[in-house]
Amino acid sequence: MTELVLWAATACLAAAVVWLTRDRRRLADRLRAEQAESAGQRDALARAALAGERARIARELHDVVAHGISMMTLGVGAGRMIMDRDPERARETLRAAEESGRQALTELQRVLGLLSADGEVRTRAPQPRLSDLSDLLARVRTEGLAVDVVEDGRPVEIGPALELSAYRIVQEALGNTLRHAGARSAHVTLRWRPGFLDVLVRDDGRAAATVTAGGGLVGIRERVTLFGGTLETAPLAEGGFELRARLPTPEARGPFPPWAAVSRPR
Repeated sequence: MTELVLWAATACLAAAVVWLTRDRRRLADRLRAEQAESAGQRDALARAALAGERARIARELHDVVAHGISMMTLGVGAGRMIMDRDPERARETLRAAEESGRQALTELQRVLGLLSADGEVRTRAPQPRLSDLSDLLARVRTEGLAVDVVEDGRPVEIGPALELSAYRIVQEALGNTLRHAGARSAHVTLRWRPGFLDVLVRDDGRAAATVTAGGGLVGIRERVTLFGGTLETAPLAEGGFELRARLPTPEARGPFPPWAAVSRPR
């Protein structure tokens, strides 16, 4: 009887040890998970604080850059107006404008460095323009999407910033099609009209998938908004999806871009 009680007690003790060991392991795992979550939250808060501080500094530097460009353009305009009657004073004015331009460029590079992702390698290579769309379409075709582009209307000079945005809109739209729509083909139209450029990208993929893929559309909407344009996205009755971005061209936007109040000589 004593041996039976001893055996039972030993078994209970062993079971208790096993249970306590498992419970301790579960508790340790939970603590590690909570610590990892807490560390992740701290990292997220730190990144958010850093991003906010960078944005604040960038806004301040933007004001410095805008002022420098304003002084440069005013100086160039003043130099042009007095060039014939006072060449020496005009040269001094243009030299001062040149120096303002150099300082503005230096501050602009600081802004770009501040806003770039950590470790991102920046290049001074020219940014793409609409004339580079053929290369983009060739790369897209190698990924299995049949795509073509047509221009409707007479192209006009719209400046490198607007051309870059139009190019990126096409790039993002086609990338979205490749990633989410399961399309076999796409069609790009550049529709030139007095005062605006319409960028239309149509595909034969799954419209619902394209609409809900938010990352690319967010970037496109930001680029369109930057120039005071409009963006429409809609499924097609015959199947597929169409993106329509309308970008006001310089004569429609007026002398000042929406993101900077900089004087321009006449």
